[in-house]
Amino acid sequence: MVPGVFKLLMNGWRVEFGRRLLPYDLFRWWGRRPALLLDAIFLDAAGIDDHLVKSVAEARLKYRPSDVLNGTVICDPMCGGGTSAFEALFLGASKVICSDINFASSIVIKATAKVVEDCSYVVTSLLSMIREVFKELYDIWCINDYCYLHTFLTRNCNDEYCYALKWVTTIRTRDRPLKIIINERGELEIGSNVTIHDVIKLPKSKLVEVGKGVYAYAVEMYDLRDPDSRVLASLVVDEFIRSNLHESMEKAVNELSQKCSLIPLGKETRRLIRDGFTCWEHLFTPRQLLTFKKIIEYIYERNKDLIEVVSALLATAMGSSSILALYYQPLARVSVGLVVKSFWVPQYPVELNPLAGSIEKVKNVGRGTIFTYIRKIMRACKLLNELGYKGVSDKIEVAVKDALESDYTHCNIVILDPPYPGKVAYDELTQLYLIPYRLLDVSTPQNAVGKSVDIYNLNSYTGTLIKLIFRIVDQAPHAKIYLLISNDDKGREVYSRLSETLKVKNINMMLMASALAEATHGLGKGKTREIMILKIQRAVKETHEA
Repeated sequence: MVPGVFKLLMNGWRVEFGRRLLPYDLFRWWGRRPALLLDAIFLDAAGIDDHLVKSVAEARLKYRPSDVLNGTVICDPMCGGGTSAFEALFLGASKVICSDINFASSIVIKATAKVVEDCSYVVTSLLSMIREVFKELYDIWCINDYCYLHTFLTRNCNDEYCYALKWVTTIRTRDRPLKIIINERGELEIGSNVTIHDVIKLPKSKLVEVGKGVYAYAVEMYDLRDPDSRVLASLVVDEFIRSNLHESMEKAVNELSQKCSLIPLGKETRRLIRDGFTCWEHLFTPRQLLTFKKIIEYIYERNKDLIEVVSALLATAMGSSSILALYYQPLARVSVGLVVKSFWVPQYPVELNPLAGSIEKVKNVGRGTIFTYIRKIMRACKLLNELGYKGVSDKIEVAVKDALESDYTHCNIVILDPPYPGKVAYDELTQLYLIPYRLLDVSTPQNAVGKSVDIYNLNSYTGTLIKLIFRIVDQAPHAKIYLLISNDDKGREVYSRLSETLKVKNINMMLMASALAEATHGLGKGKTREIMILKIQRAVKETHEA
């Protein structure tokens, strides 16, 4: 490895920390690799001259395309959210063949490719769709010129009473922030000596049930004429708002078809089922669910070529608007980091209006709304349109397939990036991306049937990787293979077992370096973890003349 590539590998995460390079901030995915880390691997594989490394890295940071991989076919049979696929395209790869056993992976990659290739068309179509859906659902989200932004909820109830957070929210003023609290009489007032741990008791009869065992006790609204304005109301004392909210939920329930998409029992989802959430539909209030249903139906009926974009957009927004999202309302409106990754349902969530914002100004008034992500796509357009990334769809091939069934005959470079051994079950987390499809009266896409990597069984995990490496080496003996694996006790154990087995088969595996990358962590937050980058190639036998 040339010094410049090694330096890029070591500094890739630090350069990107706190700044997700486009297009990876468009749609949420779990455990993204730093783009520059993948670039360093590709530059090593291409045998790039050291003096060119800096210029290639600078071009990537400025979103200018390169051609260092021209004529090269990149294969990623465990592609996840597609970071390696798009980095290869930005570096000029002639073809990228990416596959994953998880159908959600194909949704995100196809959606990203569509945005990269035809950004302006995507934005125009999305805004047109939102405008029509907003008009149709105006009555369930708005009263005259005021629309719901946040509806404060509680799951802490008994037969007669519900317990709610005393500190409802904070209003920012020029002089100082003001804490808004709700007292025992259900009145909203300015408070001071209150913490996020203080709760009060409210009569259940004065609240509105908005979901299975979930009750609303206060709302925050904004003025369509002045989206920065805020109006707060307590359902306990404001009978008009209470009645309107009840009617809105009833309208939504009547328009929704009664169905239950069962949540599969797994290591990550068992907490949902324990708390009584057995259907994916239980994760949203009726009017949230109806909103998502109307959006996906609109695209499916009028603009089906954007089905992956809208599915990825909705899944990304759903994580921030579902009742799984922890809205620590007094401290920050939406804690977007605490989304559907941990499948943990807080006692005091908040219903977010996914359509909150100004359509004409494309302004979001609540973090995590659909406008939040449309604005991200619009910012991406400014860069992508100038650079003119065309023909992306022709260069990228996406399949839902088991890695052990893929064909590696034409691969020049293969990236193996399996889930970390003993870590998070991605197959359960990515169920979120299938919810939009479940809202349609069409068959739900399925994951590929095959031997996915068993992250909880080290013997099976290692065995699957060995079979996969043998298959790649047999089909593409001259391909350069890079394996990314966690630099922890389990990862090092896998490395040791792989080394012993591959050596017997005359296959060399070299530890290139260890570098920082992102992985999922508790409560859905990303966390920097060290990974090992291993380079695998068939050993060249030396011959000697007698």
